[in-house]
Amino acid sequence: LMDLLPDAVGIDLDELDITDSAAVDAYDVRGIDTIINAAAWTAVDVAETDDGRRGAWAANAVAVGNLAAVARRRGLRFVHVSSDYVFDGSGEGFYAPDAPVNPKSVYGASKAAGEMAVRSANPRHVIVRTAWVVSPHRGNFVKTMLRLANERDRLTVVDDQHGCPTSAADLAGALAAIALRLAGDEAAPTGTVH
Repeated sequence: LMDLLPDAVGIDLDELDITDSAAVDAYDVRGIDTIINAAAWTAVDVAETDDGRRGAWAANAVAVGNLAAVARRRGLRFVHVSSDYVFDGSGEGFYAPDAPVNPKSVYGASKAAGEMAVRSANPRHVIVRTAWVVSPHRGNFVKTMLRLANERDRLTVVDDQHGCPTSAADLAGALAAIALRLAGDEAAPTGTVH
């Protein structure tokens, strides 16, 4: 994402605790017109533990609310990355962006709460729901399957999930395009996209 937006200011979590509303409010946003929130707690299984639950809610709901509120107060546009986990998975086919959410996990509930915080805090927002993000960096389903294929003669995989892998590079391109359009066109569409 930073490669696609050379004038962007990238902020790592060790530079700004986005779960701290006072720290977010005090951050100097001069020269910034759009916030792209790509930070998230994504350890879905760990989110079901006590420590994970606190981490997921802090990163995916509280921090998102802090960022969206600052964007509103400072007149900034806000692009937020969310997840298909806001749905319960019981539907057939693809979900429409306006389909009712019904998360079945702590992770999904925390992402849905983050979306609600964005919608209630800032009218100039775009929520981008994505799923199964894959890249050469960090762990993901594709890398796990490739590793296991090299280690085992036979693979067994759960077959109760369906997903649509998303290239991190493609997602970054979409986020950059959305942010640039929001910044350059006051009539640019806002809302939730898949």
